[in-house]
Amino acid sequence: MLVVTRKDLAAELAAYGEHEASAKIAALSEAQLHRVYEIGHDHALSGMLLARASCLAAIEVLEGKPRELRRERRVWRDVPPELNQPDPIQLEIRRWFDEYGGGAAVDPRQIFEELASSLTPVLSGFRYFKSHHQFRAVFPDGISSVGIGRGHGVVALRFGVMHAPIESLRQRLFEGVGKPSPRYARTISKYSVNMGPKSPHWPYPTRPQWPVSGADGLRRACAEVAAFVSNVALPYVLDHRDPLRIRNTLLHHPGKADRVDDTAIAQTIFAIDHLSRRRDWLELDYATLRDRYKTYVSPYPEHLDRDMAASVRSWDVVL
Repeated sequence: MLVVTRKDLAAELAAYGEHEASAKIAALSEAQLHRVYEIGHDHALSGMLLARASCLAAIEVLEGKPRELRRERRVWRDVPPELNQPDPIQLEIRRWFDEYGGGAAVDPRQIFEELASSLTPVLSGFRYFKSHHQFRAVFPDGISSVGIGRGHGVVALRFGVMHAPIESLRQRLFEGVGKPSPRYARTISKYSVNMGPKSPHWPYPTRPQWPVSGADGLRRACAEVAAFVSNVALPYVLDHRDPLRIRNTLLHHPGKADRVDDTAIAQTIFAIDHLSRRRDWLELDYATLRDRYKTYVSPYPEHLDRDMAASVRSWDVVL
């Protein structure tokens, strides 16, 4: 979802000349606002300016159908003064960016090179693939990886495991499962953006994201990234080479793995049950997931039933 505060959304609409819509934002229900977030996200995926995406979404929700905004560009002098006051959250974000902006300006190449250099001693036994900004280590059953990403000026890490026997079983047990790429930690992974002081699933004392723009900020980030990888990412990718650790995390600590696709999570758990030859686990895990999915909308409950049926049919066949 593309989340924006009511105040910011009202200000952006006014700047685009949509004063009538701007005045109605405060009265939107939470369900309507949630729908704005969803539609705005869809617009943003096309590469559209985030403010424009949110405003187009608001117009669609308010008027019941999409249309173009009254202006192509924003005119800030048209925004009422009460909507132009600095937002406390925005001020906090600006302070955060300033913490990593000191010193001479650095470009993305410098950022990736310095971060990779700082992580090389920490990730002993891993090989760095410069073209993908990713460290990988091959183990007998797959690949562990720690990748460096950067978007909107903020560095973050994605770390996890591609477990080949589990993925092979998923392909044989369930329809439509493709062969995994070695570039991606498909079986289980975590994105550091989804961690931090306010995270409900994986609290961390600081934000494990780094808005690096200056040389001083880059030096600070290198030390913090190395500590995070040493204390969090590396133990994660080493521990989750074990299929039983993957099963335990996905079943009992779902927030410790990113929910890219709930269908894939259930399939992964069932595949591990097959791999472990624990028919009793299959029934228990199905019951646990059924309870978790009871509030989910279609098609996830139906997919779960379908994949459980496929697992049972194949129990004595697929080894």
